[in-house]
Amino acid sequence: MRESEPHFSVLVHPMMQEKDTEMATKEKKEKKEASRVVQGQELEVEHLTEITDVSPKQARALLRKHGADWTKLKDEAEDLKED
Repeated sequence: MRESEPHFSVLVHPMMQEKDTEMATKEKKEKKEASRVVQGQELEVEHLTEITDVSPKQARALLRKHGADWTKLKDEAEDLKED
Protein backbone atom coordinates (compact mmCIF):
# COMPACT_ATOMS: atom_id res chain seq x y z
CA MET A 1 0.00 0.00 0.00
CA ARG A 2 1.07 3.50 -0.82
CA GLU A 3 1.31 6.14 1.82
CA SER A 4 -0.74 9.19 1.01
CA GLU A 5 1.15 12.33 0.23
CA PRO A 6 0.94 15.07 2.82
CA HIS A 7 -1.66 17.71 2.08
CA PHE A 8 -0.78 21.31 2.73
CA SER A 9 -3.30 24.07 2.86
CA VAL A 10 -2.26 27.65 2.41
CA LEU A 11 -3.93 30.44 4.25
CA VAL A 12 -3.86 33.73 2.41
CA HIS A 13 -4.58 36.98 4.13
CA PRO A 14 -7.65 38.73 2.61
CA MET A 15 -5.58 41.84 1.81
CA MET A 16 -3.20 39.73 -0.29
CA GLN A 17 -6.12 38.19 -2.18
CA GLU A 18 -7.48 41.66 -2.92
CA LYS A 19 -4.07 42.84 -4.13
CA ASP A 20 -3.72 39.82 -6.44
CA THR A 21 -7.19 40.49 -7.87
CA GLU A 22 -6.34 44.16 -8.47
CA MET A 23 -3.10 43.23 -10.23
CA ALA A 24 -4.86 40.70 -12.48
CA THR A 25 -7.55 43.25 -13.36
CA LYS A 26 -4.92 45.88 -14.13
CA GLU A 27 -3.01 43.47 -16.39
CA LYS A 28 -6.18 42.59 -18.32
CA LYS A 29 -6.99 46.28 -18.77
CA GLU A 30 -3.46 47.03 -20.02
CA LYS A 31 -3.69 44.19 -22.56
CA LYS A 32 -7.01 45.54 -23.86
CA GLU A 33 -5.60 49.06 -24.15
CA ALA A 34 -2.53 47.78 -25.96
CA SER A 35 -4.63 45.94 -28.51
CA ARG A 36 -6.75 49.04 -29.07
CA VAL A 37 -3.66 51.10 -29.82
CA VAL A 38 -2.45 48.60 -32.40
CA GLN A 39 -5.84 48.46 -34.11
CA GLY A 40 -6.09 52.26 -34.11
CA GLN A 41 -2.58 52.62 -35.42
CA GLU A 42 -3.37 50.49 -38.45
CA LEU A 43 -6.26 52.82 -39.23
CA GLU A 44 -3.89 55.76 -38.94
CA VAL A 45 -1.43 54.00 -41.27
CA GLU A 46 -4.18 53.48 -43.84
CA HIS A 47 -5.33 57.09 -43.55
CA LEU A 48 -1.80 58.47 -43.87
CA THR A 49 -1.09 56.33 -46.94
CA GLU A 50 -4.33 57.50 -48.56
CA ILE A 51 -3.82 61.22 -48.02
CA THR A 52 -0.08 61.34 -48.73
CA ASP A 53 0.67 58.45 -51.13
CA VAL A 54 3.50 57.10 -48.96
CA SER A 55 3.95 53.36 -48.47
CA PRO A 56 2.50 51.66 -45.39
CA LYS A 57 6.06 51.00 -44.18
CA GLN A 58 6.92 54.70 -44.46
CA ALA A 59 3.63 55.64 -42.77
CA ARG A 60 4.38 53.36 -39.80
CA ALA A 61 7.84 54.85 -39.43
CA LEU A 62 6.42 58.38 -39.50
CA LEU A 63 3.76 57.50 -36.93
CA ARG A 64 6.37 56.00 -34.60
CA LYS A 65 8.51 59.10 -34.98
CA HIS A 66 5.83 61.83 -34.68
CA GLY A 67 2.84 60.14 -33.05
CA ALA A 68 -0.46 61.92 -33.75
CA ASP A 69 1.04 65.24 -34.86
CA TRP A 70 -0.73 65.25 -38.25
CA THR A 71 0.81 68.54 -39.39
CA LYS A 72 4.29 67.11 -38.89
CA LEU A 73 3.25 63.77 -40.42
CA LYS A 74 1.97 65.44 -43.59
CA ASP A 75 5.08 67.63 -43.91
CA GLU A 76 7.42 64.67 -43.49
CA ALA A 77 5.36 62.58 -45.95
CA GLU A 78 5.60 65.37 -48.53
CA ASP A 79 9.37 65.43 -48.04
CA LEU A 80 9.51 61.67 -48.59
CA LYS A 81 7.55 61.95 -51.84
CA GLU A 82 9.97 64.58 -53.15
CA ASP A 83 12.99 62.26 -52.74
